Amino acid sequence: MSPHPTSSMTTAVLRPLFDALESRGLSGSELLRSIELNADLILTPGQRIPIHQFDRLLEHLCKWLDDPAIGMQIGRQLDIRNFELLGFLLSNCQTAREALTILRRYYSLISDSRAPDIFTGHELIKVVFYVSPGTSNGNAARAELIASGIHALGRALGGKYYRLNGVGFTANEPGHGQRLHDFFGLPVQFEQSQNWISFSSKHIDSPLYYGNPALFNELREQAEQALERFTSYQSFSRRVLYILHHWPENLPMTKDAVADLLSTSSRTLTRRLQEEDCQFSTLVKDVRLKKARQALATTSTDVQQLAMELGFSDRRGFERAFKQWTGETPAAYRRRQHSQPSERILEAS
Repeated sequence: MSPHPTSSMTTAVLRPLFDALESRGLSGSELLRSIELNADLILTPGQRIPIHQFDRLLEHLCKWLDDPAIGMQIGRQLDIRNFELLGFLLSNCQTAREALTILRRYYSLISDSRAPDIFTGHELIKVVFYVSPGTSNGNAARAELIASGIHALGRALGGKYYRLNGVGFTANEPGHGQRLHDFFGLPVQFEQSQNWISFSSKHIDSPLYYGNPALFNELREQAEQALERFTSYQSFSRRVLYILHHWPENLPMTKDAVADLLSTSSRTLTRRLQEEDCQFSTLVKDVRLKKARQALATTSTDVQQLAMELGFSDRRGFERAFKQWTGETPAAYRRRQHSQPSERILEAS
C-alpha cells in the first residue's frame, strides 16, 4: 500500500482518554467537531491521523482538561488490548525478549516515526525512541506519551519482573516535571541527547506468561474470539486472514511481509495455505472486497482515496477489480446501497 504522505499515529492511543472524557460527562465528539476534526475517523478503531492534527488535538485536550501533562495521561492509560493486531501478536510471545522484538519490528502499527533502538546488556535494556517532527509542545507531549506508554505496558506485561531503571527526555523540564518524577517513581532526566527509557534485563528470557498470567490469558482468549469471525477457513488461513483484515494502511500488504509477521518464510506460508486448499491472493481479495463494500456502503470516502487505502496504484485499477468481483462499479454499488438501507447493513457487515 502507498505510504502516508505525512507521519501519523494510530488513534488507538486516544481511546482510553476519550472513554475517560465520556465518564466525566464530556463529549469527545463535541471536542473533535469544535476543532474541525472528523469524529468518526478519530473514534473508529484502527484509524490514523497526521502528526500535525494529533498535536493540535493534544493542545485542545490540554485546555479542555486543564492538564499540561496530557502526554503522560494518555501513555499511562495505554492498554495493549486496544491495539488489535499488536495484541494478537503479543499474545503468542513467550518471553520479554520476543515481545521487544515484535514491538520494534511492528512499531509502525502505532506510529510512522522511526522504530526505537533497543540495546540489551547484562543488567539493563535501554530503549531509545524517536518522535516525528511536529510542534515543540507536541513533540514533548508525544515523547512523554511514548515513555509513559512503554512503562505502562512494561508493568502490564512483565508484572513483578519489570523493574524501571531510568527515563530521559530531550526537552527541558516542564512545569509538570514533578508529576513525571512521581509517575515513573524515580528522577527523570531532561535535556538529554536522545529520548530513552531503561529497565532491568534480568528476566528478559523468563516466560512472559508468568509476569501477568491474567492479562495473557485474556489476550489469548481475545485472539481466539477474533479468529472465530473466520470459521469458514482452516486454522492457518484464519490467522493470515485476521492479520490481513487488520493490516495497517501504511505497510505494503505483501506475502513476504505477512510471512515475516508470522515468523516464517514466504515459501512456507504458501505451502501451509495450499495444505488448507487456500491461496494468499484469494485471502487478499476477500479482505479488499469486504473493506471496499463496507466503506462504499457506510462512508463517503472518495473512490480514489479508497483505492489507495486498499493497496491499488490508481482508481482505475480498483474500479476494474471491483467490477470483476461484484459485476458493478464502485459508484453503482454505492448508489444501490444508499438506496437500500436494509441491504446495506447486511452486505457491509
